Amino acid sequence: MMWLPVSFIHSQSITPSVLNSAGGTYDNRDSYFRFEWSFGELVLIQSFSSSDSSIRITQGLLQPYTDKIEASPLIVLFEKNDYKLFPNPTTGKFELNFFIRTNGKMSLQLVDAIGRVLEKRTYQYDQCCHIEFFDLTRYANGVYYVMAELKPDKPRSDGLEVIRRSGFKIVKLSN
Repeated sequence: MMWLPVSFIHSQSITPSVLNSAGGTYDNRDSYFRFEWSFGELVLIQSFSSSDSSIRITQGLLQPYTDKIEASPLIVLFEKNDYKLFPNPTTGKFELNFFIRTNGKMSLQLVDAIGRVLEKRTYQYDQCCHIEFFDLTRYANGVYYVMAELKPDKPRSDGLEVIRRSGFKIVKLSN
């Protein structure tokens, strides 16, 4: 039997540890399904959330209660009367009009169906009203999204910075 110096010896500690005997993943990029499995793993799950609950990190492969994550009160979706997107479906050109009465930094991203960013825009939004023109003519037919985020210049009267955020779906069809 050979003895190693103490600095190289690892033994069980008071903190939990994990030993996987088998496992794997299945990821189908053409669907929303991703499966992960593990055998022999210690069932220890730790979740950490930011103070506003907008971000949740879970340690471990098992993701409990992912269907019950609460929405953050600091993130608000654009409402029906805050914007107009037309024509939808489009053969290429479309516009996105905003009618929000708040000053702030507007960030827009045009992304394809698999999340590739095709275009980014950032500008100062000065209350009402603003029109952004887009052109999908050079892209293939399919589903695209405009991801929008408005960060206000001033926090609310209660001191909270409420960010408006939404994704707008646009369908491109051939002529």
